[in-house]
Amino acid sequence: MKSILLISLLFITSCAGGGGTTTGNPVKTVNVRMQDQQPFAWMKKISESLIPSAYANASNVSLCFKRLRFKPVENDDSSAENYDITLGRVTIDPNGTDLGSVSVPEGMYRRIEFDLEANCNGSIAPSVSFTNLNGTFSSQDNIKIKFEGNLVVDADKTVNLDIDAILDAMDSINPGDDIKNDLENALGDY
Repeated sequence: MKSILLISLLFITSCAGGGGTTTGNPVKTVNVRMQDQQPFAWMKKISESLIPSAYANASNVSLCFKRLRFKPVENDDSSAENYDITLGRVTIDPNGTDLGSVSVPEGMYRRIEFDLEANCNGSIAPSVSFTNLNGTFSSQDNIKIKFEGNLVVDADKTVNLDIDAILDAMDSINPGDDIKNDLENALGDY
């Protein structure tokens, strides 16, 4: 009788496991979201729709996503995992845009990067396009946008990427400016 009880107990505990594996690197789901996290960004957007600002506020922001990269804390840049994503062209709303989810190994990450490419969804289109008070702009260049911070992936979670610095870079673009350089030098956070 004791052996049946012991076997039953072992069977139940082995079947009740959580997600991931115990022998490999467990993975967790990370939902990725972009938004302007500047305090009261939503109030700024509403007020500027009523009374236009003297500054060149970016609007109609469209990004063509090709790849997502999580850079671990403990490794060099060459060890980062690439995640090809099939988002294609996405119009970014400063109030928040969900970009989907990706399975990422547990660990600590210091940077998240997106590769923007003109051929992100099978057709040639700008990798980035937007409008500010100086005009409408676009680029066919491959562009890497970066977000730095400390992300601990130990459970399923959502990471909010703050695009305020990227929107500010778009705000300041003038005809003749190097869009690729300006956007790659803008560093978002989370």
